[in-house]
Amino acid sequence: MKKIPLAQLKSVSQCPYCQGTDFVKTGWRIKKHEKIQVFFCNRCQKKFTPLVTKGRTYPISVILKALIWFNQFLEPGAIAEKIRREYGLKVVPETIVSWLKDYERFTPFSRMRQYLKIKLDNGEMDLKEMVAEQRLFHQQIYDFKYHRFKTNCLLEEDFKNYKQKAIKDFLELIMAECPHQVFRESNVRASEFKNIFNLDQVRITRKENRANEMARFVMQAVANNKERHQAMQRFALFCDSTTLACEVPVLLDKDDLDHFRLMLNFNVPLEIKRDEVITGHIDIIQLRNGLVHIMDFKPSAAKTKPVDQLTLYALALSRLTSLRLHSFKCAWFDDKDYFEFFPLHVVYKLKKKGKRLKF
Repeated sequence: MKKIPLAQLKSVSQCPYCQGTDFVKTGWRIKKHEKIQVFFCNRCQKKFTPLVTKGRTYPISVILKALIWFNQFLEPGAIAEKIRREYGLKVVPETIVSWLKDYERFTPFSRMRQYLKIKLDNGEMDLKEMVAEQRLFHQQIYDFKYHRFKTNCLLEEDFKNYKQKAIKDFLELIMAECPHQVFRESNVRASEFKNIFNLDQVRITRKENRANEMARFVMQAVANNKERHQAMQRFALFCDSTTLACEVPVLLDKDDLDHFRLMLNFNVPLEIKRDEVITGHIDIIQLRNGLVHIMDFKPSAAKTKPVDQLTLYALALSRLTSLRLHSFKCAWFDDKDYFEFFPLHVVYKLKKKGKRLKF
């Protein structure tokens, strides 16, 4: 029988009541299956915990696993048995049904699940082919995942997304023909480029997005800061209705940059050597409202501005999929902030020189 480890949640940055930063640890709150750190705010004189969801007997990490397993097409009875085997906790199926109802706003894929479940029951799809996974040893270890069922559903059922079907072909190609050696040998990372583009005419919009709610919900169960990306990506892949893939490898070479400059007349003020290749791994790719969204999870989104990195990702994905750059939108986010922009506004087309005809 496995035991539930004590909750070691990430440290909080501010008081949820007054947004103050003058607080101290003041003991633990003992629950049936875990204990949680309690903080005391010296400004508003209130106690608080890092949890967003409260009043639950079972640890939030177990609830998160249950939601993911349900969207992997396990039924509540099978989920209850899986929790008993892995955590040593006795949970009745009715409790899991209540979790699905209470946290429905965090799992919009559940609506798509009903449609896909009918196809599975009719034998039109094979559950083993639902998600393609591959571990990439590219200097660091990346777990590429691609949700085939969701991608097919978004492309077939929403006419606005039909023009972006090349993204599916590219994701399938990664499994068969990813040039791993290039990623292992490349020493030029997209994340290393700073302030190479002129952002004077770029409109960066701050907004509230479902990704913020999901991040706040998922971060409750993260004990190690290094696990934040994986936890967020896994939950989005299985529970979000628009996330297609995570840790997607992309690359950009000198010929690609010359294509944007010379053929398309884009303003790309970046020079690399003939034998250099810019590489990167996109945290999350979504397909919604007819656009491919390139998203990066940044724990301190308000303090960072990865416009150059995300723009390079968009340029690389545009070349790899042959989709026009106006088909992409870029964003970075954490549990509090969400910022988005159009990469086409960053590498705007230069005006062609020549005399204008007068009539």
